[in-house]
Amino acid sequence: MAFKTVEQFNDDRYRNLFRITDDKKSSDVIFLYRSKADMLVAQAHYIKSAQYDGYVHCCGEGCPACKKGIRVQTKIFIPLYNIAKNAIEFWDRSMRFEPQFQKDVFDSFPNPSEFVFRVTRHGVANDINTTYSIAVVGRNAVMSYDDILAKFHATMPDYYENIIRDISISELDGMLQSEVSDNTVVTQDYVPIPRVGYQASIPDTYVDIPDVTAPVTTTDDSSDAVDDIISGPDGADGEDGELPEPHF
Repeated sequence: MAFKTVEQFNDDRYRNLFRITDDKKSSDVIFLYRSKADMLVAQAHYIKSAQYDGYVHCCGEGCPACKKGIRVQTKIFIPLYNIAKNAIEFWDRSMRFEPQFQKDVFDSFPNPSEFVFRVTRHGVANDINTTYSIAVVGRNAVMSYDDILAKFHATMPDYYENIIRDISISELDGMLQSEVSDNTVVTQDYVPIPRVGYQASIPDTYVDIPDVTAPVTTTDDSSDAVDDIISGPDGADGEDGELPEPHF
């Protein structure tokens, strides 16, 4: 197993995801919607396995993820062209975000792809009260919807496979059989074991040694909502979330 830099780790973990990590920071984007009809909704599970960590579509009746109690989430993955990064990304939102998107975008701009929008974060990392504002910057003179898709050899909705996979019941069952848990809880007290022949140098009368009783919990990240460490990155910023900020 090779080491990765923090930047490489984040690139792998958050690939294809649109993220703004700092309070009051903004990104200029072109939403890849030509009408409200282009907005798609998915019933999704977030899984962690040896083969794949990420979202999969719920299989419906007989779904192995449902049987394992993995939370099903109603998601909208908003496709956008991130101008600064020169990349197509998906903004991971829950359906609770849809009314705001309708008001800020579709109500005034029925074809959002014809405009550049500025998305601004309001909230520090891991703040469950984080919100986002969306404001139009101007008409899109960067690239048209068709030109953006052509540049990245993308077609919609096929390109959504980069953020959520559509797999069969048997494939999902196989993945979950190799599910990897990233949560380790240590509850026992640490008891030092003297080496053979070791003689303590502290007098027997010295008793001012604090007990180590607090359990230590380690996780791979903080997810901004404990619920979503288990069931996925949704919830990272409270009301509908994003992937958690890494902690090192």
